[in-house]
Amino acid sequence: MSHGEYIPLAERKSLREKQIKKHNIANILTHWFNAGAGALLVLTGLGILFSPRLGIVPDLWLEFTRNVFGGTANLIQFHYTVGLIWIAVLTFNILIGFRKYFIPFARNRMLLDKDDIEWLKVKPLQMLGYAKDKGLPPQDAYNAGQKIYSYVVVIGAVLIGFTGLIVTFHKFVPWPWLIQWALPVHFGAMGMIIAGWIIHVYMGAVFPEEKEAFFSMFTGKVSALYARLHHSKWYWRYIAEEVEWEENILEEGRQLQKESAAAD
Repeated sequence: MSHGEYIPLAERKSLREKQIKKHNIANILTHWFNAGAGALLVLTGLGILFSPRLGIVPDLWLEFTRNVFGGTANLIQFHYTVGLIWIAVLTFNILIGFRKYFIPFARNRMLLDKDDIEWLKVKPLQMLGYAKDKGLPPQDAYNAGQKIYSYVVVIGAVLIGFTGLIVTFHKFVPWPWLIQWALPVHFGAMGMIIAGWIIHVYMGAVFPEEKEAFFSMFTGKVSALYARLHHSKWYWRYIAEEVEWEENILEEGRQLQKESAAAD
């Protein structure tokens, strides 16, 4: 169902009070670990990359980072250390959960379908004030914009991690051209992710319709009303699974009653 679905007031109140689990603790911790590590890497990276002559980063920030870390060498060392910890943690998570969690998650929640393509056509127009009369197609647990952003993050993270290792351990790399290419690719991939961050933060923390999505990254839950209006595919699948579970419990109860009656 689209955002324009009519839901009676009494039902809206009931749905608003009901909470549905959307994220498990592993998702939440991974999200905020990436956010924290990413923020540290960007802030220190800006202090390393730009000089006062370029005028891109304020001199105050350049001076601040160098004073905090006691010089450029220590700043670079801190940046490398955070980067290596980030790579190690993500690699560990992927290795232990690739087949059990990552592949099913990507297959069931992150692949684009025809409704997602249509959403990508309509949603940007609505954000600009056009196509207000056109309903949005139903979305799964993650909308098409979130799926596209996840692709950007995955590709960017691979490029950043790979090029970061090359730059960090450049003394062991026998090909100078690889080191030369690693730097611009590293900066370009980070720029791509930062551009996505800006949209991601705006849509999650500022855009009124998506406030519940932001808070769900702390609580792991969203209201049933939000799920039904914004992620109806996922919502109705969740309801179907809930009904099926209840029917199975009732069936088990009936079987136990029959067995108890037969024993008597």
